[in-house]
Amino acid sequence: MKIDKHAYKVVDGFKKSLTKEQKKALTSENFEELQILIEAAIGSTAELALHTVAKDIEKLAKKTRKKAKFIDELEE
Repeated sequence: MKIDKHAYKVVDGFKKSLTKEQKKALTSENFEELQILIEAAIGSTAELALHTVAKDIEKLAKKTRKKAKFIDELEE
């Protein structure tokens, strides 16, 4: 996923939801700041999700090693 492109789409969708009066009150700088905040939020969430998955894989690998050791002991 391209985080910057996704953030741009979110901001674009937000712009479309605004009235003309609301759009006049906001500058392109405001929308750029919003996009940066969205990118940071997506990046942080993705990082946390990947970290959680990595931890789950580590637990699974540990369980697999224990089961493999048990099978090896049965074969002896």
